[in-house]
Amino acid sequence: MKIKFISFFFLIFYILGLPATYANTIFFDSKNIQIEDEGNTIYATNSTTKIPDQKILIKGDKAIYDKINSELIVIGNVKFFDNQNDVIIESEKAIYKEIENIIFTKGKTNINFENKYEMESKDVLYDRNSKLIISDEDTKVFDDKNNIYNFITGFVFDSTKEIISSKETNVIDNENNSYAFENVKVNLLTKNLVGKEIKVEFRDDFFGIEKNDPQLKGKSSISNPNKTIIKKAVFSTCNTEKRKCRGWELQSDEFIHNKIEKLFQYKNSWLKVFNQKVFFMPYFSHPDPSVKRKSGFLTPVYSSSDTLGRAINIPYFYVLSDAEDMTFNPRIYSDNDFILQSEYRRVFENSNLHADFSLNQDENKTNTHSIVILNGRFNPTTTYNFEFQNVSNDNYLKIHDFKNIAETNPLASSIDPSVQTSFFKINKRFDEDTLLETSLRMYEDSTVNNDSDRYAYVFPDFSFDKRINLDESYYGTFDFGSSGHQQISDTNIYSASINNSFGFESFDYFTNNGLLSRYRLSMINYNSYSESPSLKDHNDHNVLGSMSFETSYPLRKKFSNSTNYIKPKLQFKFSPTNTVDSSSDNIRLGYNNLFAINRLRTASVEEGRSLTLGVEFEKQNILNEKVMSFNIGNVIKDKKNSSMPSLSKLDQTRSDIVGEYIYNFNKYNKFEYNFSLDRDLDHSNYDEIIAEIGNNKIVTGFEYVKESHDFGNGETISNNTGIKLNEDHSINFRTTKDLEADFTQFYELSYKYEIDCLIATLQYNKKFFRDGNLIPDESLYFLIKFRPFTSIVGSANTIFEN
Repeated sequence: MKIKFISFFFLIFYILGLPATYANTIFFDSKNIQIEDEGNTIYATNSTTKIPDQKILIKGDKAIYDKINSELIVIGNVKFFDNQNDVIIESEKAIYKEIENIIFTKGKTNINFENKYEMESKDVLYDRNSKLIISDEDTKVFDDKNNIYNFITGFVFDSTKEIISSKETNVIDNENNSYAFENVKVNLLTKNLVGKEIKVEFRDDFFGIEKNDPQLKGKSSISNPNKTIIKKAVFSTCNTEKRKCRGWELQSDEFIHNKIEKLFQYKNSWLKVFNQKVFFMPYFSHPDPSVKRKSGFLTPVYSSSDTLGRAINIPYFYVLSDAEDMTFNPRIYSDNDFILQSEYRRVFENSNLHADFSLNQDENKTNTHSIVILNGRFNPTTTYNFEFQNVSNDNYLKIHDFKNIAETNPLASSIDPSVQTSFFKINKRFDEDTLLETSLRMYEDSTVNNDSDRYAYVFPDFSFDKRINLDESYYGTFDFGSSGHQQISDTNIYSASINNSFGFESFDYFTNNGLLSRYRLSMINYNSYSESPSLKDHNDHNVLGSMSFETSYPLRKKFSNSTNYIKPKLQFKFSPTNTVDSSSDNIRLGYNNLFAINRLRTASVEEGRSLTLGVEFEKQNILNEKVMSFNIGNVIKDKKNSSMPSLSKLDQTRSDIVGEYIYNFNKYNKFEYNFSLDRDLDHSNYDEIIAEIGNNKIVTGFEYVKESHDFGNGETISNNTGIKLNEDHSINFRTTKDLEADFTQFYELSYKYEIDCLIATLQYNKKFFRDGNLIPDESLYFLIKFRPFTSIVGSANTIFEN
């Protein structure tokens, strides 16, 4: 019998005569209902089934009600709405057992619980009486914090208490870290978790190093929103790629992640290096990766040398507020000398302050250093920079080797031990083409013995630059610049200058015959004044003008596997005015500045006429990479000029012939030669050879510089050789020698073992000083860095540090 109508409501318990003790009224809403088997079976398609007493609504492609077994089967696109418990179940098939009040699903099943959790499972049992949801299949649960719970061997969910139990569980948190448990209970409401045999696989770069494979294992775990405790924990950031064991690991009786203080804590821990116990720590802690700044001790550093003896730095970082912090870094020597050093940092709304101070007490005197840097802005277009440097003893920074301990004294290591500079500078940008810079400066040259002559003061020191974009018909740009300063040096020598420059520079343009050209016109108004007790006062005012024209003829020839470029160049310069005396300026002519618009200082021009000739050749491979280049040229003048720099030979009618030759054999083998040949080709005045030779296992680099004849006498050579024994082991050697004086400045030989989480270095240093009262120093030290956390440093007389 078939009944077809738009909407049909059927009262089951009246027609089928179910016992009143457990019968529910069931309504079918369907366009097609079929009753068979003498009323014991009802079929409905595209139906919506309602059980009002249970607050249940079920939708599906096909519904079958079995009166005998009191069972409702829904097949195809099933949606089960439990409005009483706020549960929605979606599956391909669902069976509702009316008497037991339970639901079975077959196949892939999705469950939404109170709009707080999404579950992906299959073959699920939902007991509405006990409020339990159960499955023996792999299940994923997504919470409202973007955490994913993967219950591999199935789960039991007590929806009343919101507790899930499982024999094997994997959790992926919202930072993509993975946690594996056995026999776990998870309270989704309170986020409490209890489990055994925990394994945490952090995201590879969770601690800042992409090649890490950080893991944390333990026998049992208890976790809540405030704290995670893991018993018998083993932690390491090392990967085991191509290695039998991790580079280092920390075995602890108890690991605690204090989520409120954002702190990792370890109790009764052994530090193991390559599976060997090396150090026991009753307590150890460090901030978790979410912390950027936290008060606490930083890595101590031990050092030892012939001149300084043994010493230890114990830095302590202290957060004063969200905007300021400081590092107190005392260094204590074995002979009771010490350095008290502190570094202070503060961020203001429109500026940053960074200061560093130290105090050293030895047997003879007290030494200090100080440096203060303040950078900021008055408004969006005006910035300022302030820096103050001071050292009480000329050799203080050198003796205590501040340059080589930048990790613990980053600001102090930036001071030049020979010349301390203090200044205040203001930069004002009116627009993208207009800039004003002004400053006052003080210099202290510690190499000068006379205290009164070691200071120089420059105030004011200013420069103004303005680029004027002309109409396109001018095919170029106009620049105006003004600069000046006054200076007092050597106690009572005074000098001042103001210079104004006007220049027009054309754009590059091609002529019909292929020449690439440009020209420049400039005029400089030079004004200077100086006075000295021992010399006659000097007052100089000049208007200097010049013009230059540069042209080249670029050519190209393509081959099957390379391309050659050759470019003859010519530059003509002319100045009808007298020039400022630059004869003493230490300006060396090389190919890198041969065609520069101004080969002299900014406030001067080259007097007379000059012609600069050059040829540039370059060979590129099919990847457009430079394989070889050769550039050569020189300057020709119509007459000698003693006002020009003699070192560059611009005071002669012909300069030296300067050039450079570069050949890149491959990524490991390179050669570069820079030269300055005497204009008569009698000898070479300057030779610089830079070579790199090797392969993927060994690379050695040399730099050789020789100055002779007109350039004086000087000859040095330096070498840097690296040997890669394998992917993890390497040896490096560095040295520099003055060949003219037969004097070696230093030797440095080091062995390094480096993997993703550990760096071990054994280094031997020998320094030879020729500077004041400094004496040669010899040292040997051992360094281990446990990345990314701490270091162990040792020397010939030191064990290690933690």
